[in-house]
Amino acid sequence: MNKPLQLLKSGLFLFVCWLASFVIVFFFPMTYQKMGPAMCLVFGICSIGACICIYGDFSLKLATRMRSIDERNQNVVNSNFGIWLGLVPTAINYIYVVILYLSKFGVISYDFYPIYKTLTFYFMPITYLFAPNKAVNVNGVVESVAVAAKDVPAVGMVIITILPLIFVATTYISFKIGYDKIDVKERFLYGNRR
Repeated sequence: MNKPLQLLKSGLFLFVCWLASFVIVFFFPMTYQKMGPAMCLVFGICSIGACICIYGDFSLKLATRMRSIDERNQNVVNSNFGIWLGLVPTAINYIYVVILYLSKFGVISYDFYPIYKTLTFYFMPITYLFAPNKAVNVNGVVESVAVAAKDVPAVGMVIITILPLIFVATTYISFKIGYDKIDVKERFLYGNRR
């Protein structure tokens, strides 16, 4: 099994998550204006859920293949490779987070928050809970203007900092389930009774 290729695939799956979230979030601004913060949770759960499904499926299938290869080659154990799969998208997202912090504290003069929201569509509805766009009247037309990075509250920055860990948690858990051949349905229904 070519591990560097699998890590590259993990990075490419982040783009698949971005596309899936783009489709989900496409209607978010319109519904947010009509229904408010409740839509942040609905769309946030859907877009993050899509990422969990995409990465969960990828790492589960890869774990099953790696387990069968490792069983043929007795002295190799790759049970923790799921962490490495999750670190790729997490590291990419933390690059965005670091740039956002630099923008927030004025280290760089460019306002990175609108770009951050575009690069991370899968987290955008959740970030709206803490820093929604402002409705501004420009020449009789109401426009949606993004909050500046310096105006994102501390609780929003904490949430933005924690959110990328979803990728590591998802890949680790799903890889462990696939590699250890855990029957989730049986564990859920019967617990430790069997």
